[in-house]
Amino acid sequence: MAAALLLIFAGCQKSDSGQTPEKEIPNIIFDTDLGNSTDDVFAMQALFAYRDAGYCRVKGVMQSRKMEKAKLLLDKFMHYYGADNVPLGLVEGEQQFFEIIPYYQLADSVKSDGKPLFESTGIPLSDRLPAWKLYRKLLSEAEDNSISIVCVGMFTNLGLLIGSEPDEYSPLSGKDLIRKKVKKLELMGGCFSPVPLRYDERGIPKMLVVEYNILGDIPLAQKVINDWPTEIHILPLEEGMSFPSVHDEILEQYAWKPDCPIYQIYRRYNEWEKGDVGQYMWDVITMFHAILGEEYFDCSPTGFITVNDDGRTEFTADPDGNAHIISTNITCNYFIWKALDYIASYAL
Repeated sequence: MAAALLLIFAGCQKSDSGQTPEKEIPNIIFDTDLGNSTDDVFAMQALFAYRDAGYCRVKGVMQSRKMEKAKLLLDKFMHYYGADNVPLGLVEGEQQFFEIIPYYQLADSVKSDGKPLFESTGIPLSDRLPAWKLYRKLLSEAEDNSISIVCVGMFTNLGLLIGSEPDEYSPLSGKDLIRKKVKKLELMGGCFSPVPLRYDERGIPKMLVVEYNILGDIPLAQKVINDWPTEIHILPLEEGMSFPSVHDEILEQYAWKPDCPIYQIYRRYNEWEKGDVGQYMWDVITMFHAILGEEYFDCSPTGFITVNDDGRTEFTADPDGNAHIISTNITCNYFIWKALDYIASYAL
């Protein structure tokens, strides 16, 4: 099924010789603010499901949420997905964020027998490198133009990387190191068309004009968008709204493996009953784009993105720009649902 989905997304384009060219396997560094919204966990499940199927390589994972329990939970989820040996970097810097679903508390949860609900990798958090430093290490070891960064959380780590100075890992500045080693940057972030996320009791929509990942660290989001030296693909808030993760449906879909992170989160935290904003598949769609390719997604013309001081994002088409806005269409939507079914069938 994984092979079929890969062919679906990659297309069956043939070379002049009549042979189907081999799909390039992306080398991915995953940057996540896991611990507050559930689409990060779906993105993580997609990453390791496709890794185990041989369709991507995971070079590192970065935590962009400055919360100790969230860092510990990410470490435990990495153990669950058999990623103990994948380097993990932890965020530094200042952030602002609000709580949606506090599932970071699962870091302390235990089973009925008193054992931890999720085991850790055994590597103390104090032994982990800061994320921006780990980025420098991993990029210095990589081949030129070989790394795809998938950032589905706040842009803090990326902003600190851009501003970093030469060190023991590389004589290059952060920006020059990125230019040399990174192939493209995949972002979930921004809002370019205001969208209603919820309606009040009078039926009046609450219109969103700013997006959480940008709002959480506006100064470093501005730095990333303004200074990033390679290609950027960004999936904005409005493009994930067709893919809700409905609580009861997710529980039913994942009931066959009740020990997995997604099932445990949805069993313990019902965001619909809390009256919160609900959850959508923004982050996992971004991951699908990175792993499975661009052929079945729509894409804006090349242009520039700007981030205003209040967190609003704007796009200006310009052939000299480096940014593209990802969007979906009817055909793409069908294949995204199929890919979501595939990662739900993933078993260790």
